[in-house]
Amino acid sequence: MPAPHASSQQGDLFGAPQPGRRHRLFFALVPSEREQQALAELAEGLRPAYPQARWVRPARYHLTLHFLGESDEPRRDLIRTAVDAMGDWRADPVAIALDHLLCLGNPRNPALTLAALHPSEAVVAFWRGLQQRLLRAGFKQHVGRSFVPHLTLGYVPPRTAPVDVSPLVLHPQAVHLLHSIEGEPDYERLGEWRLG
Repeated sequence: MPAPHASSQQGDLFGAPQPGRRHRLFFALVPSEREQQALAELAEGLRPAYPQARWVRPARYHLTLHFLGESDEPRRDLIRTAVDAMGDWRADPVAIALDHLLCLGNPRNPALTLAALHPSEAVVAFWRGLQQRLLRAGFKQHVGRSFVPHLTLGYVPPRTAPVDVSPLVLHPQAVHLLHSIEGEPDYERLGEWRLG
């Protein structure tokens, strides 16, 4: 059963989201406060190597599992379908070793990510179990077909070369359904399904 969370979105002066911004819906793993701190310390150590980077706030760290699409306004129908799809979902805890620093995404504004290039069989099986559940629920257009676990630390200029980092292992406690609005500083947690 999903646990509701209070929204921490910011909007216009009257509290409404700004018009014309894309709404995104996705399932993700959110690091614990202790893991957020470890990631923030790692990012702090990278600042000299990337003086022009724009760094993600630790409260926004997340590892996307499945992106469910974007729209001009919140899609309550998709949110209901996503929550219903989880139903009685159960999964054992997994450990994800993030051991490579990569530049991914838009070539004009690459994301500096901490990634697991060779995830364990347990992690892949965990991801596939969620994938199959979402496909059965009708999320065929956006659900990924392959998985490289990665977490964005910041955004860097084009053609930035990654440097070596020490591995950091995440022990996620839950899967979260998240909603974000383009340009907003925080995301909204719509549901949480505990692991174990």
